[in-house]
Amino acid sequence: GYFNPLHYGHVSYLEKARDLGTSLIVIVNNDGQAQRRSKKPQGGELTLPARERVKLVRSLQCVDAAVEAVDEDDSVAETLQLLHPDIFANGGGQIPTKQEVQVCQRLRIQMVDGLGIQLLSLAPFTQHYDWGKPRNESIIAALTVPSGPARVVSPGTSPRNADKVVHRSTSLQEVFHKTPSVLGPQLQDAKQLPFLLKVLSIQKALSIQAHPDRELASRLHLERPHIYKDPNHKPEIAIALTDDFRALCGFRTVSEIVQILEYVPEASTIIGKDCHESLKAAIGDKVAESTALQNAYTRLMHASEKEITDQLELLQARATPPADAPPNIQDLFELIGTLQMQYENDVGIFAAMFMNYARLKVGECLYMAQNVPHAYISGDIVECMACSDNVVRGGLTPKFKDVEVLCSMLRYEGGAPATVKPTELEAGIRLYADPDIEEFQVIHLHLEVGGRQHRLFSSEGPAMALNLKGHGTVTISGETRDIGPGKVFMLAAGVEPEIHAKTEMDVFVACCPPQYFKGAHFS
Repeated sequence: GYFNPLHYGHVSYLEKARDLGTSLIVIVNNDGQAQRRSKKPQGGELTLPARERVKLVRSLQCVDAAVEAVDEDDSVAETLQLLHPDIFANGGGQIPTKQEVQVCQRLRIQMVDGLGIQLLSLAPFTQHYDWGKPRNESIIAALTVPSGPARVVSPGTSPRNADKVVHRSTSLQEVFHKTPSVLGPQLQDAKQLPFLLKVLSIQKALSIQAHPDRELASRLHLERPHIYKDPNHKPEIAIALTDDFRALCGFRTVSEIVQILEYVPEASTIIGKDCHESLKAAIGDKVAESTALQNAYTRLMHASEKEITDQLELLQARATPPADAPPNIQDLFELIGTLQMQYENDVGIFAAMFMNYARLKVGECLYMAQNVPHAYISGDIVECMACSDNVVRGGLTPKFKDVEVLCSMLRYEGGAPATVKPTELEAGIRLYADPDIEEFQVIHLHLEVGGRQHRLFSSEGPAMALNLKGHGTVTISGETRDIGPGKVFMLAAGVEPEIHAKTEMDVFVACCPPQYFKGAHFS
């Protein structure tokens, strides 16, 4: 390295390099190399001659020896050949040159790249769906290159994602495999993040679905790995970015379901008189309510296609509720009309009558726990979830619906939808966290023009950041990078950046909560 000047980031990765072997020899780039580098864009000025930089590096406790490079080009290939080490470790600020790679291959020197990585600029992975908003209506329009309806997925290591590290032209997954130290000591063996951070722009309802708990996910993965891709659970949160966010989440109270059945006799016909009467009789008894709710929902989900079609046709013929119907019934009929236009004769239209219809404003957060049915209806959100692809669908979709698993796994508890109330850490800094969510928490930084925020997001794991709005800079160990709308970057474990806002900014950062690293999975 150049060590021009020497800073804590250098010390950190030199300590990591020392741990790779029994002794550490540091090659310090010579003055000729440093002068040529200083003439390049962002090359920096030459502040100290090589002999002084060698002395400084040599004084570090983790360094056994430091030498000045003998090379006349910009590589250290000749110096490597003379030293012939077992391992050639690179900080990551520069990609190893062709000459260095050739020397290491010829002399069988193991290469370890990226030990000094503190920040990775990432090109977020984008997916397009028919449920996405048109660009002219979507918050995603300002974050991506022109394209069709979309959701934007920020960095993660889901097998379906292919996030690219901008300056290294490689995937994030490859970086984790080659340089797992960026994840921190407790995550480096797993070589992946325990969470995913996304932005979604929704115009058409997504499928009604639930995610199994760990025990069920493990069993389903073992029995049907072609459908259930992993053994993990998948709690999720959705933070509203617009005031039009609508979602279904969890079951309504049994008393409200009974009220709805009175206004929607078509639904009552499908579940049958016995289930309807059981729901009525159960009101006020939690155990009885749970049993009656499960029986009614299971009856609905097992109804024949003809039953669903016939009753939806009758319902559609009525179109509107009575004029004196209460607001929740008015809202329900509006929702039914929307879903019928989108999905025609889908059982999910009746299933929606059993579920809470949530309307959230900007900054409010919905929590989808394991075994809880939910579906996004419309709006723009930041979503964070545990890293899993397990989905059990139950309606509003042409895809496979695992009805037996769904009906047996759900949490049959009526009540208001679960939310996460943000904690105001300081002015403009909100933390979205819940004790029941192990893998992740999300911090929203709102910075006014000229504002600065110096914060350690996680001392033991990495952090993923998405700049949703505005322009500014992020500075780490004296190195500064520009960030604009849609910019995504990963902070290595223990890195403490300073974010400076040139215009008003909104940055969302996901990381593991401190208690995650004290869990049983690390004991």
